Amino acid sequence: MITITAFKWVPPFAQGNVRDHRVRWILDEVGWPYRVRLLDAEDQRSAPYRSRQPFGQVPIMEEDGRPPLFETGAIVLDVATRAGMLVPADADQRSTMLSWYFAALNSVEPFLMNVAEVEFFMDDETDKARRRPAVLDAARKRLGELARGLGERRWLVGEDFTIADLMMSSVLKIARSPDLLAEFPPLRAYQDRCFDRPAYRKAIADQCAAFERHSAEDMKFGSAAA
Repeated sequence: MITITAFKWVPPFAQGNVRDHRVRWILDEVGWPYRVRLLDAEDQRSAPYRSRQPFGQVPIMEEDGRPPLFETGAIVLDVATRAGMLVPADADQRSTMLSWYFAALNSVEPFLMNVAEVEFFMDDETDKARRRPAVLDAARKRLGELARGLGERRWLVGEDFTIADLMMSSVLKIARSPDLLAEFPPLRAYQDRCFDRPAYRKAIADQCAAFERHSAEDMKFGSAAA
């Protein structure tokens, strides 16, 4: 049986966005059953967890007879490859898919995470105001490049949804606050196509259901910081 880790609770701005939704999504796409082990801050900091996830992040994926995996890019690629789903059969298209897959993580996500850092993780309003214009301009430039790369195609590679689309549309979630995708209607339409998949909707619903059952107190932030 597969087990993945996820947080018991996160602040509202992060709900539906925590990266375990990517692993839930691919597992739901391929139809593999899995369990979820919910973590609090003490669990996240513990030596046993850090031995399997050196950075203390979620998710990890554990499976009988296999080493634990971490990093959503690695997990999604591993599951799709083993299941033989959401990966083009044609070798050339598969190589192109990998280019777009890693572009989502390496060429797009860092620019959007800079925006998220300013919007949600900087406390000093003066520092935020000073940094915001530069990170927004850089993110807009990168989104414009992505929009041109996508062009009028429905999917990034070939005629079908692949894990490149799964990862890119997930990364683009970060651009929704502030709503940068409103400036790029083709990207918003592309993301909507990806998110119309039942497996995505189930993944988000399942993640958010856990948050509804818990609160900040369940995360034991105070005891973890002690």
